Amino acid sequence: MSGSEKKLIDTLVGDVYDLVVEEPSRIKKDGQIKDVIEMMLQNPVSRKVYVVDDDGKLVGMVNTETVLRLIGYRVGVRELGVMSFYRFMRDMFKEEVSTLFSPTRSVTRETKLTEALSIMVQDHVNDLPVVDPDGILIGELVSLEMFLKGKDLFGREDAER
Repeated sequence: MSGSEKKLIDTLVGDVYDLVVEEPSRIKKDGQIKDVIEMMLQNPVSRKVYVVDDDGKLVGMVNTETVLRLIGYRVGVRELGVMSFYRFMRDMFKEEVSTLFSPTRSVTRETKLTEALSIMVQDHVNDLPVVDPDGILIGELVSLEMFLKGKDLFGREDAER
């Protein structure tokens, strides 16, 4: 039974994670923000660039919100209240990925798709990195892949879950 024939509840991340994004964008901690922006432009379906160590292990991510915030500071569209002034001082002059990447949760090929969906809903994220058992980044599960698998749940009263 292929990934498209399995019921959603029986589907694993490994059945679908590479249907839309074949290769996740990745950068090392010493990379530059301008490189992150370039990667996001080259892979617009993905909303993140994953940060990896020298062995390819996932250590975090830089998302579009972070990049937009930095752009906003640079062009002056972010208002400077007490908290935003602190963020401004913290973020304004950052150029290296190591200064602003965030930790992120991940899944493996063997994770049930429903568990990945639960993480996405709970954490309010649209995509998750896929790692091997050693924590090496091997892919990215994006919401569009969830949509491909879950579209049959809507519009049919007899849809199998």
